[in-house]
Amino acid sequence: MKKSNDISKLTAEQRREIIGLASHIAIEQYRKEADKKRKELRDKRLHNTKLLLEKYRGFVIHSESAVYDASHIDDDYDLESLLDLMGGGRDFQVASVQESAARTRILVHHIDRMLDYFKYRCEQSPKPEDARRYRVIKGLYIDDEEKTPQQLSDIEAVDISTIYKDSRTALRQLSALLFGYFE
Repeated sequence: MKKSNDISKLTAEQRREIIGLASHIAIEQYRKEADKKRKELRDKRLHNTKLLLEKYRGFVIHSESAVYDASHIDDDYDLESLLDLMGGGRDFQVASVQESAARTRILVHHIDRMLDYFKYRCEQSPKPEDARRYRVIKGLYIDDEEKTPQQLSDIEAVDISTIYKDSRTALRQLSALLFGYFE
């Protein structure tokens, strides 16, 4: 029994139409996947921006207060004998703590620079909501005394939903500054 080759029965026009339709479907699928990946990346950057700002105060404390060198310790009377036992004397250092403090200091410096630029941009804007957005971020994440959204709502004399909206908008803008802008 001989198999029939149905594809050879298609006209050239029908084959072009099938190829065109298949290409169109493939291109649409590629665009959907690319859009999905861009959205995932944007969502990840937004999450990381919020996480960085939530941890900012702790980063500052760590970068300024980490003790990794024995010569920085003055108030521990047993330290001398402990260091002698370890064979390091006052030159003893903990490299991992030193490296962690250095990395954190670089991160804090980068965040500070981007916040300074964000503040400048917000304060130069003719829109009052831009300056408020900076104050919201500053109150939520930067100031020594953290403020709640409700406290900021009272201070700014706006509805609490405006504070949340300002925070989301500012986080998107800061995300572009902190991690680079690409869509």
